[in-house]
Amino acid sequence: MVVAKTVSSTVSSVGTLGANESVKVVSEISRRLVKVHVDEGAVVKKGALLFSLDASDLGADVRRLEVKKKLLVGSEARERQMLAQNLVSQAEYDRVKSELDEISAEIAARGVTLQKTRIRAPFAGKVGLRRVSAGAWVTPETVLTTLSDASKLKLDFTLPERYAGDVRVGHEVFFRVAGQGERFKASVIAIEPEIDRATRSVNLRALTDNAGERLTAGGFANVEVPVGAGRPVFAVPSQALVPSAKGHGVWVLVDGKAVMRVVAIGERSADDVEVVSGLSAGDTVLVNNLLRLREGAPVTLEK
Repeated sequence: MVVAKTVSSTVSSVGTLGANESVKVVSEISRRLVKVHVDEGAVVKKGALLFSLDASDLGADVRRLEVKKKLLVGSEARERQMLAQNLVSQAEYDRVKSELDEISAEIAARGVTLQKTRIRAPFAGKVGLRRVSAGAWVTPETVLTTLSDASKLKLDFTLPERYAGDVRVGHEVFFRVAGQGERFKASVIAIEPEIDRATRSVNLRALTDNAGERLTAGGFANVEVPVGAGRPVFAVPSQALVPSAKGHGVWVLVDGKAVMRVVAIGERSADDVEVVSGLSAGDTVLVNNLLRLREGAPVTLEK
């Protein structure tokens, strides 16, 4: 006989560490690379200039369009005055105004392309290995380098379906990595809203501080997740568990008689088994002479 008591429960999992932000730096346009502005391994701020592409033809084209625009501005002003005096038709004025608007739009389009020749860091982080040199022809498929923000790391891991309701955003988890004896802490920031149909597990993501970059992105982690804080969890001796038509059950003592209680189990150890549902605090679980028990049979406890 044993009285079931509430116990803390920890679920083990395996996760992977990833950078808080990580990107392959590429060009949006096909151009010749003329200058590299950053060293490998350098820490850069958001917006820092990393690479410059050849923009000589674009600059010349913009200057040509600016000259044409200046002439059209003067023409549009004269046509507007003449229109007010009924010296030209509305159609003639609209033609000049349309040409001015078209030139302005072309200059703006060239300006956008010019901006794309100067490749900047989309966020603050550390530059990876450089893949190209000045003089190379680069396209949107050419990886120039990588940029990663490892000041914080994302920890992705899974939990069995039955624990999906035990973890919320903000839930603290713990993990260890190979080669380090320290136990690190992370906080859950996101939970996949659907259970994976193939594995019957839920995917979670936690975030951990990585000051000093003690941890490396891409590594594996052994994760420990405390669960059961929102519901009773009990441990009973393994020999108390008996097969039932619905899975597993235990015999409990109710008013001096044996009653079969269907239970759902969780983690197992060498001596105990975790019962996640089916028992209440203070239930008396029978562990001896189980083969002699029948539903409603009178039971006398040994002192």
